Amino acid sequence: MVVRVPGGGYGDHLRPHPTPTPVRVTVLAFALLSLLFALATAHRSLATTGSLGAVAFFAVMATACGLVALAARRRWAPYPAYALAGLLAAASLGLLGAITIVGLGLLAWVVLALNTRSARDWFGRPGRLR
Repeated sequence: MVVRVPGGGYGDHLRPHPTPTPVRVTVLAFALLSLLFALATAHRSLATTGSLGAVAFFAVMATACGLVALAARRRWAPYPAYALAGLLAAASLGLLGAITIVGLGLLAWVVLALNTRSARDWFGRPGRLR
């Protein structure tokens, strides 16, 4: 997706269409989650009492969050974000604490932010920009 630069100067040059704010915030949230899961992976692998299952879970979640954060310009990017946010929300329901609020809040944010008009246009075809 490219748009013409407004206001003369280099009017014949094209630049990428700017990323909508809801998409930027979602990408930032998943990048932060990826970092936190990577730190949890390192912590669990260095801990003497940590299980290998927890290390594998945190590593997979770090990779999945990184994939969502890096795939922001792809048309299929919202679907892994929905799936991953739903998985985190479902996994946090058994703990019933602050992590539940974070998991459900992330799911609510992803559903609302990626269904705004600007985000839908961003992930749609280039000819459909409004």
